Amino acid sequence: MSGWHLTPAQAHDYAARRSDEITAMSVEAHLMHCAPCRSLLPADESWLADSWASLRDVVDRPRRGPVETLLASVGLRAETAKLLAATPRLYQAWLVSTVVVLGAALLAAHLLPRGSLMFFFLAPVVPLVGVALAYGRGVDPAHTLASVTPMAGQRLLFLRTCAVLVPALLLCTGAALMLPHTTTAWDAVFWLLPSLTLVAGSLLLGHWIHLSAASGIVGVLWLAVLGLVSLSGQTVPVGVFAPQAQACWGAALAALVGLLLLRVRMA
Repeated sequence: MSGWHLTPAQAHDYAARRSDEITAMSVEAHLMHCAPCRSLLPADESWLADSWASLRDVVDRPRRGPVETLLASVGLRAETAKLLAATPRLYQAWLVSTVVVLGAALLAAHLLPRGSLMFFFLAPVVPLVGVALAYGRGVDPAHTLASVTPMAGQRLLFLRTCAVLVPALLLCTGAALMLPHTTTAWDAVFWLLPSLTLVAGSLLLGHWIHLSAASGIVGVLWLAVLGLVSLSGQTVPVGVFAPQAQACWGAALAALVGLLLLRVRMA
């Protein structure tokens, strides 16, 4: 204890919010341990009672948000629903951006001669961007807190990945159904295996580097390969999605998933 105490004038200035920032911080630190100085401040007992009641209401009886309620209603356990509902805010921005990008791709497909190529380039990348924004330091303000919980690590990573993949796959499939050349169910899911392969590749690469960086590298490689194929003029990029190529994508996806499972078992 320094022996310093508030003067009535200082207490009056603090209560009237006329103290400068540094003085106010010093006063607040002192008031925590000095009952006589606290008695110098006027107290609104009704306001204090309402404030404590509101605080207890938030801390002791947290309310479910709409997303958490929806997830719980489909059968997810309460803790899993809460964890998925706490997906970083950037995820919401990504979801809005996804709708805008897919809308632009559809417009290009209907209005431009080779506009469908925009969808071919972007559809596999959309889920990848979502995964990059779903987990990790730098994109999740609560990552430090979440990383020390019992559910942290691989389980949290895969839960967040699923939270991103489900809406991304539904949105991309819905957009593919509206492409001008779509006539069968196959035409709406031709991008699915390449997309899942890219996501699995980023998750595996994320074992050594930050997940956002891993997703960025995989996404840039994808766009670079398609760009080079387009510029070569020897093969149209659509060939990357041809039935023959799908077998290769399936084999690559199976290999990457196997490596991911092996990594989880060894962790």
